[in-house]
Amino acid sequence: MSTLWVRHAPSSAAVARRGVLAAFDAAGLTTEQALDAALIASELVGNAVRHAAPLPSGQLAVSWSVDSDGYQISVTDGGVPGTTRPAIAARHAGCQDADGRGLRIVAELCDDWGVAARAGATTVWARTSTPAEPASA
Repeated sequence: MSTLWVRHAPSSAAVARRGVLAAFDAAGLTTEQALDAALIASELVGNAVRHAAPLPSGQLAVSWSVDSDGYQISVTDGGVPGTTRPAIAARHAGCQDADGRGLRIVAELCDDWGVAARAGATTVWARTSTPAEPASA
């Protein structure tokens, strides 16, 4: 599993997107798979920045793994202060809503996603079981 540490800042969504895109491209995935993975990572980082505290280091951990069964991406943050079981759900956003689409996008791009919480940290993960396909030359 690879991990990219990013600041707890809005600009980190773009950093995560570029990092995951480069890593998945280097792993030989198709452009479509790499772009989907990069979008998932940036949405998860954006949600963590907006709704959660940073880890004690002041950062977020963006982790991923790629194998012949697919890939998994996760973002770990410091959780929401005062809660032990975060209520995280993909919701429907209306056409006039300024936000609320991130987890719906993640849910559409992956086969499964979820949340794991432990003392002082929350990890939101997304997994696809689409086998990694080498990019065509």
